[in-house]
Amino acid sequence: MDGEPDTLAESAVVEGAQALTFTIDPRKSLSVTDTDIVAEFALEDVLQQLVDQANVPGLTPTKLFKQMFDTYRKSSEGLSPSLGPHCDDVVLTNPPPSTPGVQEPRDGSINGWPVLCSRVVGDEADNDPFAAPPNDAAYMATTLVNRFDLADPGGADCGEYRVVFARASGHQLFNGGMRNFIIFESRLPNPSPSLGLEGCRPVVEFWRDLSDPALSVQDRATALKSFYFDGLPGFAPVLHINHFAANSGQIRVNDFLRFPPAIQDDWALREFKLARPCSGGACQLLAIPNHVDDNPAAPLFDPTSTDPRAASFRTWFVNNAVESLASSGDINRFDYPSLVPAAYGAGEALLITDQNNYRLALGSGASTFRTNIQQKLTAIGSPLTPDQLLARAQTVSCSGCHLTKTGTDDGNVEVGLSSPIPFNNLVFTHTSEETEQIPDDPSRTRFRLSNLVTEKFLPFREKVMTDFLNGNPVLGFEKTGAWTSTQASLSLATGWVTEGRRSLRIATTNSWNQVKSAAFSTASLAPVGNKLNVDLFTSPVQPNPSWLGTVVVLISIPSRGIHNQFVGTTNLNSLTQNDFSTVTYTLAAPTVTALNSTPKPSDVSVTIELNVNVGSGPYYVDNVRFTN
Repeated sequence: MDGEPDTLAESAVVEGAQALTFTIDPRKSLSVTDTDIVAEFALEDVLQQLVDQANVPGLTPTKLFKQMFDTYRKSSEGLSPSLGPHCDDVVLTNPPPSTPGVQEPRDGSINGWPVLCSRVVGDEADNDPFAAPPNDAAYMATTLVNRFDLADPGGADCGEYRVVFARASGHQLFNGGMRNFIIFESRLPNPSPSLGLEGCRPVVEFWRDLSDPALSVQDRATALKSFYFDGLPGFAPVLHINHFAANSGQIRVNDFLRFPPAIQDDWALREFKLARPCSGGACQLLAIPNHVDDNPAAPLFDPTSTDPRAASFRTWFVNNAVESLASSGDINRFDYPSLVPAAYGAGEALLITDQNNYRLALGSGASTFRTNIQQKLTAIGSPLTPDQLLARAQTVSCSGCHLTKTGTDDGNVEVGLSSPIPFNNLVFTHTSEETEQIPDDPSRTRFRLSNLVTEKFLPFREKVMTDFLNGNPVLGFEKTGAWTSTQASLSLATGWVTEGRRSLRIATTNSWNQVKSAAFSTASLAPVGNKLNVDLFTSPVQPNPSWLGTVVVLISIPSRGIHNQFVGTTNLNSLTQNDFSTVTYTLAAPTVTALNSTPKPSDVSVTIELNVNVGSGPYYVDNVRFTN
């Protein structure tokens, strides 16, 4: 992967396709599973890249692999000499009571929460993960994943880019469950954070241009390998030790391994961070077990829990998480307002029917915690129940993301959407070791993806990409500080959104609220149509249901002599509450002419005025756009 051919291939992808018009293919630009492309990615090469960056004498990919899996075993069972931490390094003196259905013994802990110790997957430390086929202990790449939709909305990073490796024994998919996945989830820094997400445009264009039909399979494979191992111009490579460290990405192990007659471990997911500790001039590179992000330990939801963290968690959850989780009509946007505080993160994610079932932990009886959740839902006008709210929290968890149904338990399907979440046709995982023909090229194969990925997740991620590439950051509310008000409290939200990543949340502490955009140019909007559309979310919190108020829209183009020109007004009583409505206004002909004049004006601004009842709201605005 060294030398000029990679640079030329990369250039062909990033620049050569600029003049072309083509549709984004999600299987080329979002989740790549073509067997002949992912075969270019070897686990040994990935680990070698990390080893080279660490510059630790004597460290090899094999040693790093063995050290990571040795953490699943007790120190007395581990490799000798010990290469790093073990699962019983910290033993809880007062562990919480055993959870029905959760496997024992949980003799170890991560982040102050009990974990099964040892786990069968620890025996991977005795195997050769790089063995040639047909060795079942070897690992093969199955999926390359573009998660630009996970980019920090403010532009601190450009999202996550993943490589999924599966154990070759996964061919026993329905014959013993000898499966294991290692997922490298790299958080790619934005080299120009002052530009916000615009600094990430080369990355998004790179992935878009992989759909260019003029590119050969080898072109795409070469470009992807260069992106992961070398990086785009100005960007670090995806595979870098810093991208799997604290406050960045992570390595996750999705464990289904069962070795009869050993104990039959239930599924579990653990998260690792890379650390490079140094002492006396000597350094190590270690994979350290970490709490699982956005997976609160289920006992925290138990109203009877005596864990010292439980009370503060319940306060945090009601004050921060409830509104954020409730504020979306799309499973793709269920989320916490920020990362769940580290102290609350579970040591490992288990099956939703066991430890991770937050609703079972809450219980069906009356409790102060349940009452406080309901009061918060009522205050924000949400029709959700506490159980539906907690089901949404489960979808954000690792096991909940896989949307399981077991026995009479409905998993997390009932989340308060108008239609239920479909059942996962791969049963639990979203990627598979099984292959299928590629429809437009039956001579080639690809690894399967779940119906939830192809039907629910990829269309959303494609829209996020398209909105970013084609949208205006001011009119799409993607740019921090682009809208201002001296009356209302403004913030950017990621839940109630119709375009891109964010919308504008308007908290109306006054009856009259004027919200004004920064100046923008119409150069990228040409030709500008004669309609101005605004997506407006009308709050269900209304102290005077008989009169909700009005919204007025104004436009200014000072260079063309237009100042706060009235565009139109809308009675909020005519709009649906607790949802977005598109309001459309017709622009005056001279205004349309001014917007399309040459040179294109760069001082256009839009003003939105909300005349509402004090105590109503919040309101959300998104996707201001000109159409014909």
